[in-house]
Amino acid sequence: MTLRAVIVDDEPVARRRLRTLLRAEPGVEVIGECEDGSAAIDMIRHLQPDLVFLDVQMPGLDGFDVIEALEVRELPAVVFVTAYDQYAVRAFDVHAADCLLKPFARARLRRAIEHVEAFSRGDRQPDLQAVGRAVQASRPLSRFLVKSAGRVYAVRADAVESIEAAGHYVELHAAGSTHLVRESIAVLERRLDSQRFVRIHRSAIVNVDRVRELQPMFHGEFVVLLPSGRRLRCSRTYAKELTEALGS
Repeated sequence: MTLRAVIVDDEPVARRRLRTLLRAEPGVEVIGECEDGSAAIDMIRHLQPDLVFLDVQMPGLDGFDVIEALEVRELPAVVFVTAYDQYAVRAFDVHAADCLLKPFARARLRRAIEHVEAFSRGDRQPDLQAVGRAVQASRPLSRFLVKSAGRVYAVRADAVESIEAAGHYVELHAAGSTHLVRESIAVLERRLDSQRFVRIHRSAIVNVDRVRELQPMFHGEFVVLLPSGRRLRCSRTYAKELTEALGS
């Protein structure tokens, strides 16, 4: 069986080296390559490869964002490629196909291919969603993935001034625009940087770096003024947490 592979890396030299090494592997055929996460999502959906060599650190959408954006049925076997060993440890912990630590030797690449072949035979089963969840759990969100009109794009966390519940979605308010993300506000709160994002109401979270002013109201509540001119109510339940975060 020949594995149809895609290479995703933002460094041309890294892509070229990996492509050269794979030419010596009769069980692998490279059918495409790209340099960023958005293009990777489109390419994987279009080409439906058996295997993707996926760089972890890329501008825009990173390797784990790519996994998060794809449906389970769309996921090929993934070999992560990274210069940071902490990602390798997490990938192995959740039984990813493999993780190559740059710079890697030909023998190490061959072993990764053997692992993928084992998955293809059914000897082992990767849990790619678990890989994404494990990394997300260990780091605060630095960006939000927004799926809209058949495309996926990223909104930087530091650009978001508030997050507000909207049924089964949350609204991200950033730079005068509103972005819908299908997630509950409670689940999202656990993934945010607690030093930056603070709950002010059961249906609202604010970025404390974006708070311009607090206006006292009755019974210990506040009106929170944001750069866009929007005004949100901070209930008494969350007032202490907000003022402490602003003071720190």
